[in-house]
Amino acid sequence: MIQKLKILDETLNQLDEINKVGFLYEDFKKVNSELEKILVDLKSENQTLQNNKFSEEYRNIYENTLNKIDKLESKILPKANLLDSFTSSNL
Repeated sequence: MIQKLKILDETLNQLDEINKVGFLYEDFKKVNSELEKILVDLKSENQTLQNNKFSEEYRNIYENTLNKIDKLESKILPKANLLDSFTSSNL
């Protein structure tokens, strides 16, 4: 489980990098797809998580990941929505 959270963290770093370097919608869609897969996997393991006591390492990773998601959402979501609406209007 910790490994999946670390992969999620790395994928969020990729998303942050896309935002910093130059926001390309295709790159965003690719990374977002990866994020969705990881989150589905984590959600499917939810019962296992509830049955286990969390280690300090897990809690730290979890908190850092939630903070990163919040920050990225506030930075990227407006851009993604704008590009999505623009792309939809051109079709």
